[in-house]
Amino acid sequence: MIDRTGSVKTLRRIAIRGLGIALMAGALAAGAFSLRTAALTHLGLIAKAPAVEFEIRLPPAVAKGDLKREAQVELLTDLNQTLAQLDSDLLATEDGRAVLRGSVPLKFRTAERVVVLSLPGQAQRAFRLRLPPNPSPSNEFSPWHMVDRVVSGGRTETARGVPDDTFAIRYRVL
Repeated sequence: MIDRTGSVKTLRRIAIRGLGIALMAGALAAGAFSLRTAALTHLGLIAKAPAVEFEIRLPPAVAKGDLKREAQVELLTDLNQTLAQLDSDLLATEDGRAVLRGSVPLKFRTAERVVVLSLPGQAQRAFRLRLPPNPSPSNEFSPWHMVDRVVSGGRTETARGVPDDTFAIRYRVL
């Protein structure tokens, strides 16, 4: 094959030029998509999945260890389970107790949501989230809710009778 300039086109030159054009078109398309997504996100037109920001109030004796490394908080639903992202610092309350903070995404629409706190050497504590299946964002935290269930050695005990506020949770939807 001979082009306009009189040079011979080889199959290799044609393939290299075609590959270059395809790569440039792909880069242009990826850049346009990224720019569109960034603009829509900035304007608030792309709705991201809601998340729950929580604070778990702990008794003073528990708050002494390295909770960022030792504590595990997860969200259990009837459709999935998700580990929460914990903040590295603890807040202190007026009465000397610590507050463990974190957040967890709400990936499914369901009213069956339970936050489970696991600490080494302690029974698991379960807090039922009192949220509708499709909750709206809120600026304010809920009131403090006490433990709904305690799981110790494979046995589940419902927290009834005398109120025990050594562990409590409050939350809001982001």
